[in-house]
This record gives sequence, C-alpha cells and structure tokens, in this order.
Amino acid sequence: MGRARRWIPTIATLLLLAGCANTTGGDALAETTSSAAMSTTASAPTPWDPCTIRDEAIERAGLNVDTKESGVFGRDQFGFKICGWESQPSDSKYYVRIFVGFHTIDWISDTSRFDRLEPVQVGARAATQFQQVASDASLDCGVAFTAGTELVMATIITGTQVGNPPYDPCTELNTVVAALDSELPT
Repeated sequence: MGRARRWIPTIATLLLLAGCANTTGGDALAETTSSAAMSTTASAPTPWDPCTIRDEAIERAGLNVDTKESGVFGRDQFGFKICGWESQPSDSKYYVRIFVGFHTIDWISDTSRFDRLEPVQVGARAATQFQQVASDASLDCGVAFTAGTELVMATIITGTQVGNPPYDPCTELNTVVAALDSELPT
C-alpha cells in the first residue's frame, strides 16, 4: 500500500496533463510540436546543384542529356553537389562531371588527391587546371574556379574503350565548361 501512495501523485499529474491537453482541443500540444519541429528543421545551406543546368545548354555543350547522373553512383561526396553527363554518342566517349561545394580553391591543393596544378583561362574565368593523382593526362583533366563562396570543379574522363582520343582532354573540358558558363554560379 505504501508503494501505491508514492505513485498516486505521479499518476494524478499525468492524468491532469492528459486531461488539459484534451480540453484545449490539442492546441497546446500542436504548438509544442510545431515549435520543436521548427527548431530541428534548420539545416546547413547546400551548394548549388549542377543538375539544374538546362537541357538545352547541356546539348549545346556537346553532352547527352539522357545520360545525366546526379552524384557519383548516385551520391554526393565531400560536401559537393555533383552532376555528370556523357558526351554525345561517338567513337570518342567521355564523361564530364561538375562538382559544386563550399570550399576554397585551396581544396584542390591537397597533394594526396590532385597534382599538376596550372593557372588557365576558361572562357572569362580565371581557373586552375589539375589532374587527379594517378590519372592519365592523355585521357583525363580537371579544372576549378571559385564562384562567390562556392568552388566549382569540372572533370573529364575518357572512356576506357577509346584508347587514344582525337582531342586533348583539357582543351575539350575547357570548351565544354566555357559553353556552360552562363549556367554556372557567378
């Protein structure tokens, strides 16, 4: 009987709270829930999504809109929003990916990932050309520049079946990125 007396105030308080919530028509509960939801929905800003580039611009740049892939194997990486396309069907197939994230240009100075950094001009933008470590410069290339608070990187990777492409990968990539310039963040 002594134990029951200790629990009676707790049970009475719970019943009183439940009764109060019911007599107000759930308004008090709704206010509490919505306030809690509002405080947990604030999220970090996300980078601009290159998959929002208009299809017409992708086609003008020589890429195949039907091959659009969000992320790398469907996933964004290292805080970057990523989108990629294949070249128009031909014997010289390549893949272009655009990465956008809240990084500085120094991000590509990481020698465990990138090397052969070189200043270049891509359209009207000052950029840095790079190679991914262990990539073949005759098949692959990358370029990066900042746009406001975002780092924009683009890469070209020549398909494994191509062998010796009839284009210079860096020249081809710079042409594609320059063609997309009006679609990219400023």
